[in-house]
Amino acid sequence: MIMLMKGRKSKFKIEQEPEFIVLNELCQVFVGFKPGGVVFSDDLDLAKPLYNDRQVSTLKMYTYHKLEKMYL
Repeated sequence: MIMLMKGRKSKFKIEQEPEFIVLNELCQVFVGFKPGGVVFSDDLDLAKPLYNDRQVSTLKMYTYHKLEKMYL
């Protein structure tokens, strides 16, 4: 009788880029999208952390503000 051993699934760790938040020129943080466009808030606790530069380039298409990244 031949017994087959179940192998473990190997889990690869994907290195994530450092988190950052996006600020506009009025020092408001990006909190998300609404049907009318991009939403910024004065409340730092509502900030949505982002992970890559492609997300920032998408934000730039939807807002006229100058944007700046702040790493966490």
